[in-house]
Amino acid sequence: MFCARCGRPLRPGRSVGALCLDCFLETGRLLCVPERVQFEYCKACGSIRIGYRWVEGGELSDAIARFVETYFSTRVVPCGNIVEEHRLVAAEPLTLPSWRTIYKLTYALKLRGVDEEAEKSYRVEVRAIPSLCPACKDARGGDYHVLLQIRGVPPAVLAEKLAPLFESSSQVTGSIIDVVEKKNGVDIMLLDRGSASKILRELKKHFKVRTKVTGEDVGVTSTGRLRRRQVISATLREKRRR
Repeated sequence: MFCARCGRPLRPGRSVGALCLDCFLETGRLLCVPERVQFEYCKACGSIRIGYRWVEGGELSDAIARFVETYFSTRVVPCGNIVEEHRLVAAEPLTLPSWRTIYKLTYALKLRGVDEEAEKSYRVEVRAIPSLCPACKDARGGDYHVLLQIRGVPPAVLAEKLAPLFESSSQVTGSIIDVVEKKNGVDIMLLDRGSASKILRELKKHFKVRTKVTGEDVGVTSTGRLRRRQVISATLREKRRR
């Protein structure tokens, strides 16, 4: 038996129907990989939208790479029943990462009736669409979701203790809308609860921290739903030296 396309002898476990494995891989589509995809990229904070969620992306080149890895590892399905298993093994940019980038994607395949693992590559155009994530839209409007009220320590001392966190975490610094100094503490307006949690964890390294969580009404959405803001009150005390 010979391959109907190239004429080479067919080997058991390395052929599909009347074609050798190499010819089958060249002519079969196998995976439903789109030729073009696009995603929203927040030009303010670098977040990317995957499905209905916004996640951290970073600089444009890093954001594109993260989107490609996530999307093409989870959203691609076989086009028929010949592919039993598949996984993305390489994602290589063929052009410099930009708002329009060409990628070469390589998948490892387990095919029905074929003994060895096969590989197949696809070229995909990936477009990043400049946008603003909901958090950055709120920030530009001066809105915030969490009010962190810290009391018990002068503002200068708090600034000193929190400096390492602010220098190392772009998430926290990017989440801060405003800081208002009080006589014995500060009020920090934040976009997300995660940043508030990181600030409290940092403070617990230096102080005894007692917290109370409440909420306040801040209006309604365009659809008429009540909007709530989380208020976290943290009282600090110096840790006793042993």
